[in-house]
Amino acid sequence: MKKFGTLLAIIAVASAANAALKTGDSFTPYEIKNVETGKEYCQVCAYGTKPGKIIAFGKLTDESFWADLKKLQALQNEYSKLGVFAQVLDSKDSDAIKAAAKKHGITFPVVVAVKKDWDKAYKVDGVSRTIYYAKQDNKIVWTGVGLSEQAATELQNRVKKDLAS
Repeated sequence: MKKFGTLLAIIAVASAANAALKTGDSFTPYEIKNVETGKEYCQVCAYGTKPGKIIAFGKLTDESFWADLKKLQALQNEYSKLGVFAQVLDSKDSDAIKAAAKKHGITFPVVVAVKKDWDKAYKVDGVSRTIYYAKQDNKIVWTGVGLSEQAATELQNRVKKDLAS
């Protein structure tokens, strides 16, 4: 019985580490506010012509989230056809978010949601470090929670394959 309980605990932890949306699901347009510019617009729509797009969701004080964003920044720098943006889940303090982005060298848009209904489509449920990668048609082809070295390599290989020119 003790082994069964341990197995259930392992399954629960593994399930929690997976992003809610899966490959084949789609990005849904929603309104965001770019903390750098203050402009409100649909970021998914703005990246409509990009052959690849990544959305990362995380918490302002989660240093692992910012470490993930540094890895995504490196991808963005390497592949100009890739559109990346990050949404902060737990703060709307534009000054604090801008300062954190600057501190970590993040130049792609860091945003906050304008309306709360975005989570119905993205099912992040407050899980910091949720990352989705989709192709131009907005179909998700890679999902994850956090960018371990293995996950970062998988994502980089997928982006390289999709965006090789």
